[in-house]
Amino acid sequence: MLRRLGLVLLLALAIAGSVFAQPSRARFVTYNIEWFGAEAAPERVQRIKNVVKSLDADVVALQEIQSLDALRQIFDDEWTLHGQDEPDEDQDVAIAVRKPFRVESAGNLFRAPELDEAFPGKRDVLQAIVVAPSGEKFRVYVLHNKSRSGGRIKTDRQREMAMGMLSAWIAGRPDDSHIVLGDMNDCPDDVSVNILESGNVRAPAGRHQWEKPLLVNLAEPLYDADGVTHGLYKLFKGEAMMEARVSGAKEENERLRDKEYRFPADVKVEPILFDQILISPNLSARAGPASIFASKDALEGEAGRTEKDAAGKAVYRIKATRASDHLPVFVDIDLPR
Repeated sequence: MLRRLGLVLLLALAIAGSVFAQPSRARFVTYNIEWFGAEAAPERVQRIKNVVKSLDADVVALQEIQSLDALRQIFDDEWTLHGQDEPDEDQDVAIAVRKPFRVESAGNLFRAPELDEAFPGKRDVLQAIVVAPSGEKFRVYVLHNKSRSGGRIKTDRQREMAMGMLSAWIAGRPDDSHIVLGDMNDCPDDVSVNILESGNVRAPAGRHQWEKPLLVNLAEPLYDADGVTHGLYKLFKGEAMMEARVSGAKEENERLRDKEYRFPADVKVEPILFDQILISPNLSARAGPASIFASKDALEGEAGRTEKDAAGKAVYRIKATRASDHLPVFVDIDLPR
């Protein structure tokens, strides 16, 4: 009898231990690491490793990746890596998922050639079904939208088209939990991002209370506080941690919307908030505020110089030692016990 009671007690303790071992939250990160290729400078690799370690993330969405082999310089066997890994695309998107989280499936959406206007090159939206240790599933999307290069007005329609397509995809799966992680190349309240928030391809610019939002943009409070994720390195002076905020950043983006202008000559405030996290409304009650990580490791170092050769391949003329020109954005989502 005592032996049986002892076995029951041991089993109960084992079950309790496995329950308590479950993580209480999932940390999601989006991070553009600027033309990151194989054989990157050791100083740069180490700085990015330090950033990733400090973030203590479970899921990291990455942009501007040459290949999965390039990412293996940063992520060890504790991580699972997924991406399209196209040999002729130097600015691919990818996702890194830390065990015990796992990827059930992953693949790129919108790959048809006729959709290249919305998704230039082959950096289409990467979708990954991420499974938490508890069994909860998240549809995670990694984005790198068309840049403003060539003029904001000229390229607006490409970002708007892309977000219209993604919003339709998400709207067709209303019962799932969606998390969008990406370099939008637009700010909160710009039309492309509002299309994704509202699900309405005719969404106007500006702040609106959507009657039935498709997604909640966790970066809006950062935008209102002049938060920036791109270009802060220009103001870095060696601090261990910077406040990722530049006075007037939001106002400048709003001022230049729908205007023709020269960059950077006509721009008063260059740092800007491009990197954002949007989530399904059903996750809002469990999500903390989004934060920008502006550590010394994320900011110090020198820029590189990358050019395209005659075949369109990236040639790294000068290898960067700075982690990136972008900063990572992260959010915690509580997991049910």
